[in-house]
Amino acid sequence: MSEADELRQRAESLLALAIKAREQGQFATADSLLAEAAQFSNEAEALETAQPRSDRRFFGGGEPARPQQPDSSEKKQ
Repeated sequence: MSEADELRQRAESLLALAIKAREQGQFATADSLLAEAAQFSNEAEALETAQPRSDRRFFGGGEPARPQQPDSSEKKQ
């Protein structure tokens, strides 16, 4: 698991805790947990912006390869 994925996982856990805290009327705690979750999420985003994931979308300049058409300038004999 990448560092960005771990940061997102932490953010998700904190968000779940924030929701529970808000449901229980603990608004200050919920706000604090939400702020911390946002920080982890922002850090994950910054990591991925600096180091894009190595999957197909990031190879070769971002454009899918186009199939080459046969050269129509050649004449058949």
